[in-house]
Amino acid sequence: MPGTRPGMTKNVIMIEHIDISKCTGCGICDVVCPADVIHMEPASAATTLPGFNATKLLPVIRFREHCITCFSCEIFCPEQIVDVHPSVKNRPRPW
Repeated sequence: MPGTRPGMTKNVIMIEHIDISKCTGCGICDVVCPADVIHMEPASAATTLPGFNATKLLPVIRFREHCITCFSCEIFCPEQIVDVHPSVKNRPRPW
């Protein structure tokens, strides 16, 4: 079953949400993810100028089922907009 871990019977989604509206597009979440779950993909920029097609890179959860719940994306996001599974109570801290 996709999204399950060995020995688990329920479908568990590990990485839950990225608040794109607050994302600066820095790409740290993509770089620190050891399981290649998050990918930066082009999106239209909110501001447009005549004759200029602005795009910026935003994080997309591409392979949710590969998440190993390391919390790296959540810990290192400078905007604190990544939410790994909300039911996990003992989240690791960066320091």
